Amino acid sequence: MDSIIAQIQALAQNADEAGRLDIIQSLKRVRIELQSPKDTVMELAVPGLTSATLRVSADLGLLRFLASSDVPLAIPKIAELTGASPPLLERILRYLASTDLIKETGVNEYTANNITRVLADPKGEAMIYHGFDTIQPVVHAMPDFFAENNYQDVTVDTNTPFQKAHNTTLSSFKWLVQQPKNFENLQKIMTSLQGSEWTEGFNLLNDEAQKISSAAPQPSEKPFFVDVGGGHGHQCIELGKKYPNLLGHLVLQDLPEAVGNLAPIDGVKTVVHDFFQPQPITVNARSHQKLTVFNQGAKFYYLRRIMHDWSDEQAAQILRNIRAAMAPDSRILIDETVLPDTGANWQSTIADLAMMMFAGKERTKHQWDSLAESAGLRVEQIHSYVASTYTAILVLAAQ
Repeated sequence: MDSIIAQIQALAQNADEAGRLDIIQSLKRVRIELQSPKDTVMELAVPGLTSATLRVSADLGLLRFLASSDVPLAIPKIAELTGASPPLLERILRYLASTDLIKETGVNEYTANNITRVLADPKGEAMIYHGFDTIQPVVHAMPDFFAENNYQDVTVDTNTPFQKAHNTTLSSFKWLVQQPKNFENLQKIMTSLQGSEWTEGFNLLNDEAQKISSAAPQPSEKPFFVDVGGGHGHQCIELGKKYPNLLGHLVLQDLPEAVGNLAPIDGVKTVVHDFFQPQPITVNARSHQKLTVFNQGAKFYYLRRIMHDWSDEQAAQILRNIRAAMAPDSRILIDETVLPDTGANWQSTIADLAMMMFAGKERTKHQWDSLAESAGLRVEQIHSYVASTYTAILVLAAQ
């Protein structure tokens, strides 16, 4: 068995991302074939237990203590650090070790593994809290919600399992902005998912970025890149690192709850904006004459993990608002999943069901084409940059 495991590890080390995920999928299929019916029933008997146990562990700081220690910790020491009773800790830690979330090193002695360190990070903790506090109640509400709604697809953001779970008439995002802790956890998660990998091999962006002077832009100059719904500005920051000449030509837009108290970002103009409203303009306060059409005619309008949050009707409205601001050479860049017609992997199907809870969805190429057309746009190009998870930049141009 050890030699077989060593061979698999060697294959994984030499594989690209698609190959690595293929190995994981193959191992899951082998596990399913080997697992007895009794094993399957036992595994499904107590759903949500891992999420609840992780939530308790996060409250205690348990994962952080393990991750920050250079040596394994015995239960008496963990009890001293957390204030929890040793008998309770023994049961929690034994379960976490059995699910490989931590590592057991001896009798009542534990240490962190790679998963522990990920979960102990502030962004990992945010995922634990978001999963348990915001998402898990929605999952529990799904069966009753669909029974009450005659098993119809979710298309209206105020009639989803979310409203039933959280006893609200508000849409999920309106509810979230009124719950500071929940909203902050979501923002931390979004930050953890960001990066500049989407720019690799993306010639359209690279060629246009090279044309921009590093000189400070004129007040009336159109922005190069507008990050629509960009949260805390992580994507603008990453882009500015890769293309320093773009600093001063980048714009971050989001709701006041996301950017209202945000510290200034070097080279990035922050604008409070709701993407369900037209792109903002600058107005002369004395004469009420429009001096500069601000954010209109930008080269790129970028939306990362935005469109899958919304129904087709709402997503089309977001695009129409941007379409009205575009110049002939402007392009919309949608950074999201493009589902395959068959054989979708588990990551993308989980994401699709998660988005369904809020009336959003993941989309196939055909669905993206239809959405773009409904907003007076067309899909001009698709730049795939993580083939294993179907992640791509859809370039939209005016029809």
